[in-house]
Amino acid sequence: MTSSRMRQAALTARDAHLALLELKRLVDTATQKIHAAELEIVGMAIGRSHTEDPFRALRAAVQSIESPAIEAAISEARTKMSDAAQCQAQARAAGQ
Repeated sequence: MTSSRMRQAALTARDAHLALLELKRLVDTATQKIHAAELEIVGMAIGRSHTEDPFRALRAAVQSIESPAIEAAISEARTKMSDAAQCQAQARAAGQ
């Protein structure tokens, strides 16, 4: 594998990694929101909730997972992963 092909393969792998980290950040945020909703709804079910709208947190969690940002992050991660795989295959083929 030539030095420039190795650099390109490394850069595309890094781009894929960064795209996945962004997706993970969005999913982690949605996970925190659904956990908060779970706690509020359980509190309501056992009579300990004092919030006016215990389903507010659930709606926020649903909105975060349905957001255009998460769809864009999924698409970006797919594209970057595909690019990295293609670049790695080309680099490997050139090295043979």
